[in-house]
Amino acid sequence: MSPKQPNNSKNKFDNFVRYSSLGFEMMAIIGGFTFLGYKIDQWMENEFKGFTLVLAIFSVIVAIVYGTRNLLKKK
Repeated sequence: MSPKQPNNSKNKFDNFVRYSSLGFEMMAIIGGFTFLGYKIDQWMENEFKGFTLVLAIFSVIVAIVYGTRNLLKKK
């Protein structure tokens, strides 16, 4: 066995944890803002679910920006 093999497997595991946690964080952002919009629409008793729609689209944009910044960040 070469000495680089354990370091390489640790690096792969670190990358796996980093990217999977990023995915969960992005899902939480999208889910949180969408749920907030749903609750606002429910509270205001709107027929058209405008807050849900706007906050869902906004949350996708925020999640993409957050994910891009996180991916471009050096370790």
